[in-house]
Amino acid sequence: MPKHSQPERLTRAAIVDTAIALADADGIEALSMRRIADRMGVGAMSLYRHVPNKDALLADMTDEVAGRHPYPEPKPGWTWRDRVHTAAEIDWQLYRLHPWVLFTFAVPRYNFGPHSLACLAWLTEGFLELTDDRREATAMGLEVWSYIAGIALQQVSATLLAARDEEHDESSGLTALLEGTPRWPSPPALAPLEGTGLGDLLDPVRQLRSGLSAMCDGFAARCRQRAAQPDHG
Repeated sequence: MPKHSQPERLTRAAIVDTAIALADADGIEALSMRRIADRMGVGAMSLYRHVPNKDALLADMTDEVAGRHPYPEPKPGWTWRDRVHTAAEIDWQLYRLHPWVLFTFAVPRYNFGPHSLACLAWLTEGFLELTDDRREATAMGLEVWSYIAGIALQQVSATLLAARDEEHDESSGLTALLEGTPRWPSPPALAPLEGTGLGDLLDPVRQLRSGLSAMCDGFAARCRQRAAQPDHG
């Protein structure tokens, strides 16, 4: 590569884009400044003129991915529940496209860049329909995120393990029980489920939607209860 073209290509944004592509393809554990430099056709040390260290790079990658999946302008008539389910759909797609971000979102020093904060503010604005306590509204947003990430982690972990082991067995003690071939004596509370079939019990999308609906019901009930207390306010 002609050296005179390097300054045109080597920018912080270009480094972040390359790092995201590598992490998407091979996982975050395979990411290194050397691999990024090799992909870009430059020396590894030249990256440090734009990105001080790998921690800063991971923070930039995380916020860039968040910026590529923004929450939309609320439609007329939307409620806070609509925001919750819309956020879940967007985040589910984000985690499917960029599985590694599940792990960086979980680390405070990588998370909560400007794009992530904007998304959190979007959820907080919705929850302010339920409560006038802004801290509580923000906590609800964080709890929603934690639930979405928990369901996504199950799916991402299974996918990553399957990619590493072509002969993997996706069945579990629970699937065996539901299929009527339990590996161990079934606990009394689960015994009636033997042989009833998987159905959608283990469907992550069903779990996501159903669980969020239940969580929203809980938020609403808690806020109603507090509002009804004599010393409220």
